Amino acid sequence: MVKSKLSQVKRVSFWQPLTIRNFLLLFIGENISLLGDQFYLVALPWLTIQLTNSGVSLGAVLMAAAIPRAAILLLGGIASDRISPRLVMLVSNALRGVVVILLTILVVLKLVEVWHLYILSIAFGILDGFFIPASKAIVPSLVKEKMLIPANTLNQGTNQLILTLGPALGGILIATFGLESVFAIDAATFVFTTIVLLFIKSSRETDKAHAPSLQNTQFKHVKVQAKISSLMAGIREGINYAWHNTALRTMLLIVMFYNLIFIGPLQIGMTSLAHNRFPGGAIALGIMNSAWGGGGLMGALMPSFLPRVPGLGKLLLYVGIGQGTGLVLLGFAPNVTLASLAIAILGFCSCFFIVTETAWIQKQTPPEILGRVMSLRMLASFGISPFSFALAGILVDFNMTLMFILAGLIILITIAYLAANPFLRKIK
Repeated sequence: MVKSKLSQVKRVSFWQPLTIRNFLLLFIGENISLLGDQFYLVALPWLTIQLTNSGVSLGAVLMAAAIPRAAILLLGGIASDRISPRLVMLVSNALRGVVVILLTILVVLKLVEVWHLYILSIAFGILDGFFIPASKAIVPSLVKEKMLIPANTLNQGTNQLILTLGPALGGILIATFGLESVFAIDAATFVFTTIVLLFIKSSRETDKAHAPSLQNTQFKHVKVQAKISSLMAGIREGINYAWHNTALRTMLLIVMFYNLIFIGPLQIGMTSLAHNRFPGGAIALGIMNSAWGGGGLMGALMPSFLPRVPGLGKLLLYVGIGQGTGLVLLGFAPNVTLASLAIAILGFCSCFFIVTETAWIQKQTPPEILGRVMSLRMLASFGISPFSFALAGILVDFNMTLMFILAGLIILITIAYLAANPFLRKIK
């Protein structure tokens, strides 16, 4: 049986991480920025679909951000390990703000064209590749090991609350004040978060004091040097650690396949539903995005409130059933209400798993390699998304309902196959 230290950690107060100054600052800054991002994530697809009226073009714009993001993730993980997660977050966040400010100016001056969206999306994706692994690696340097589950639950839970409220508000703002107001608000939140990050102090000593030593794990043949001799050596160390950890390798490969089938149909499908099937346009898109956030909020809170969380392997199977079923139902949804219900199911399943899986990875990974391992986890999501966007973009223009049905059935068939694997069910 594959064991995890998760079950050995005594539960602490749900709110206790917020008593730690540095975590509180991170919590405030990131959630303010996330609120602005929800406006952006409604406005960008809506702007694209207005300019092109094409699912393929929408998929291409999303791919323009996703491809460089995936390519940079491993480098971002190394930068986080070699420099510091806080500094990487600070610089990348400031530059992302510059990108959004440029887009805002183009929209205000009514000069924006599709090629602008491609260039700015590429720049945003590169910066995301540095920011994302750093934002995941910084938490263990701010709180003690026993607080990791509450800290991740607070982060994910509040994120999902914002995902519930933000998109609907963004849709209303677009309909009332126009796209430029939404992009301007997002730019302002990046400025605020950058200032907050200046006041955070993270400690690598805290990291090492509360995380397992690589030499004490069962993977002693993987050695992390104090200094990485080269960039490629650093990448190999992260990949080797993940590959020789059988449970981690299994999870990463399955999550990557899930996301190939799931991410594109969900993101491109929601925009297409709002544009082609449901009245309300941007408001309908905002409501569906909010449904994802509402379901995700419930899922994110579950690990801290349930007396016993299923083992990670079994949880993966349960989540797959929910995701596959939700996608099939979404294909037949006749109105925005039923579509939002199906999307809420998808959000619940996804975030329940993300909170549990994130803490599982953080607890078993040595701090000196955590940035690279988290970048591999993000790669399993963001790295596969360009292919998912491409497939979904083609299918949605052919037949939107068929896209949802095929994606859901593939996930359900995969779950039936994985359920027969005893090793997966034993991962705790």
